[in-house]
Amino acid sequence: MIPSDVIEKLELWIDQASSEIILSDPGSDRSQFPLRDLLSSMTEKSTGLPELAGFHECALAALGLVEGLMFSGSVYSSQNLDALNELASQLFPLLRDPSLPFSPPPTLAAALTEFSAQPEMSPVQQPPLAGAPALPTEADDLAILDPGADSDLLKEFANEAAEHLENIEHGVLFLEDNPGDTDTIASIFRAFHTIKGGSGFLGITPINRLAHELESLLDLVRTGQLPVSRPIVELILEGADTFRNYVNELQSQLAGQSPFQPVLIPSAHLRAKVRAIVSPPAGTAPLAAVEAPAAAAAAAAPTSGPARSSGPVGGMIKVDIQKFDSLMDLVGELVIAQSLVAQDPGLSSTKSQNLLRNMSQMGMITNGLQKAAMSLRMVPIRSTFQKMNRLVRDTAVAKGKFVELVLRGEDTEMDRTIVEELADPLLHMVRNSVDHGIEQPEERAAAGKPQSGTIRLSASHVGGNILVEISDDGAGLRADAILAKAIERGMFPPGTSLPEKEIYELIFAPGFSTAATVTDLSGRGVGMDVVNRNISRLRGKIEIESSPGHGTSFKIYLPLTLAIIDGLMVAVGEQRYIIPTLSVRESFRPTPGMISTVHGKGEMVNVRGTLSPLLRLYDYFGIVPRTSDPCQSMVVVVESAHEARCILVDDLLGQQEVVIKSLGDSFKNNRMLSGAAILGDGRVGLILDPRALVQIRESQATMA
Repeated sequence: MIPSDVIEKLELWIDQASSEIILSDPGSDRSQFPLRDLLSSMTEKSTGLPELAGFHECALAALGLVEGLMFSGSVYSSQNLDALNELASQLFPLLRDPSLPFSPPPTLAAALTEFSAQPEMSPVQQPPLAGAPALPTEADDLAILDPGADSDLLKEFANEAAEHLENIEHGVLFLEDNPGDTDTIASIFRAFHTIKGGSGFLGITPINRLAHELESLLDLVRTGQLPVSRPIVELILEGADTFRNYVNELQSQLAGQSPFQPVLIPSAHLRAKVRAIVSPPAGTAPLAAVEAPAAAAAAAAPTSGPARSSGPVGGMIKVDIQKFDSLMDLVGELVIAQSLVAQDPGLSSTKSQNLLRNMSQMGMITNGLQKAAMSLRMVPIRSTFQKMNRLVRDTAVAKGKFVELVLRGEDTEMDRTIVEELADPLLHMVRNSVDHGIEQPEERAAAGKPQSGTIRLSASHVGGNILVEISDDGAGLRADAILAKAIERGMFPPGTSLPEKEIYELIFAPGFSTAATVTDLSGRGVGMDVVNRNISRLRGKIEIESSPGHGTSFKIYLPLTLAIIDGLMVAVGEQRYIIPTLSVRESFRPTPGMISTVHGKGEMVNVRGTLSPLLRLYDYFGIVPRTSDPCQSMVVVVESAHEARCILVDDLLGQQEVVIKSLGDSFKNNRMLSGAAILGDGRVGLILDPRALVQIRESQATMA
């Protein structure tokens, strides 16, 4: 018995397909893409239903004719349209009476002979190849677009395709370890089907062809005709990479970052590889039949499957990010204006209780609006985390290791800019964990560990910040080897002894590497220093914990957002400065015995047995302080990139959240400043850059 919902969908598609054929004219190709999608949907829905065998055969014949026209670049002829009309006229009878046989119309064979080249047929139709699949020419892979006519549609297609590609990659990596998961197979199939439909509508033929081939391959997997194997997984991932490269180039052209020009999509060889698996040469065993299931040979896999909907979810809209940024600026101005009004001296002397009550209500609404606007910038870190699945898998396979990636806190939200900027540092650190942290299987077995190593990637809220942690159960960092390398490079004299924590921080030094050989993955010493600089630029910091033989943990502390900063307000003379609290280690009033002068290094402060340079902030900005005596002032110990400096200020005014504003022309070249903020009393507070504070030297000071 055919389900009623299947009958209803097929009847709807038949009506739509018949309308497309009737409205088509000889010499035009207007309806080829939508007609192909409708016929493809009919064949997919009727696959595996014996009652619809005749209907399925008829729909396949019509699909083969339309694809032949598309792939040969032909337009409709009268004979083509007659054949399609006769095929469409049989669909309703074959659907309603399964006993009727499919009768190919006489016009079909003649219509197929019109093509100048042999049409590509649906894989389920395609006969076994006599030899290796012929590769189309590069011209077949050239996508030529009209950006002026379809720029909005192309943007929408690129954004949606990027989302589908993320889901495909995550699903395939889960499928590699769970080859029998039918829901995941169906999800990947639907994603390729959507990309195929969108590219067909926009006339991006190379993408459309490749998506169709991969969709057909997945259809055989979905119906159980082809088992999930390593070659299948590799092909799907390779196809997704090809789509992603095209989408990235398309987005670059649409954003004006590169000129509009035809995009070469190297998909011909990939389509040929897919056909070789689906329809192998005569006398050759199917490739999937001689490969072990992917689950038996998987080197890495995520621990949880693709997210699935468990019920109704809230609606979503897509808005240009520039509109969000404009909204944030306006909300920031509103918060500043409300604060100025609330602290106006005239308001404090008023006796109107009604006015004070209204001002209090306006303050509550303004704060609520600010929080709501800030939440619009917050996005889950899920997409960035899930990209690591592919990285761990490919790196583990390349290094001959078995690695499991465990993700936690994927729904943790943070500023969109931070999520984007965090991707590259995470990529390098996770790859390092696989390459350097996790041992080879035989080494792990000899140490009494499981052959498969584990990398844990997690995100969580800690106080007012975000903690991202990358940990592994590998060999851990060797403090003796790191220190020996540092001494060998002349960073320290022979015989130097350092605390373990300081030794670990040496891996962030530029060009520092303990690797014996340089590989395509690592060993050049240009990675961790870049990671450290990128994290510092995000106003974050990295902490390292390691236990030899048990593993290493990197903890990255980041602010929730880059639009608002939680800062320590300090006074220097009549000026106000803001130091990010995440970079403040401690503050105190020094005693005379803590201050000393070291030849060649200037003034130093003894902080818990460690000498740190003293920076008199008023000297760098040309300000007259209240006092030049450090013992009558306050010292703030600022830390960045694992270096510390003591900043001398007149007074501490308290901690405050402020909206960051960009600097004007007068200050934009001062590298000690990262921004400004309008304070509650209307004064301007300059935000200090911790990175510049710990790196500055007397001779390099830039006066404001």
